[in-house]
Parts: sequence; structure tokens; C-alpha cells
Amino acid sequence: MFEIEKGSIEEAIMILQNLGLKMNEFEKTNSMISVEKYKELLEFTIAIATKTSEITDTIDEMMEDIQANM
Repeated sequence: MFEIEKGSIEEAIMILQNLGLKMNEFEKTNSMISVEKYKELLEFTIAIATKTSEITDTIDEMMEDIQANM
């Protein structure tokens, strides 16, 4: 097994994959999801959206710098 850096895109993908597996299991059992797990999922989704926004802003700034220096 390989190491995954905390906060990396690889970690995010692995967590999302695990959440997908849990959702599949939820569909099969049709059981209720706990409020705690729902809040955890919501907080994670917000964190991913925030990080994606930060990365997009950084890429936009880099592209502007490149275009300005051409």
C-alpha cells in the first residue's frame, strides 16, 4: 500500500470513494443515516468546495501572470 498525503487530492478521492461505497450500502439496507454522519459529510463537501475554489483562484492568477509576461 502507498502513503497518501493528508489534504491531497488523492486523499479526497479516496474519501469520496469510501463515501460512495457507504452510500451503496445505505441503498441496499435502506437504513437511516445518522445526523452525525450527515454533518460529517456536509462539512467534508464544504471543505472540498472551498479547496477547489482556492485552487481555481490560484490557477487563474498563474494564467494571468503568464499572459501578462508574454
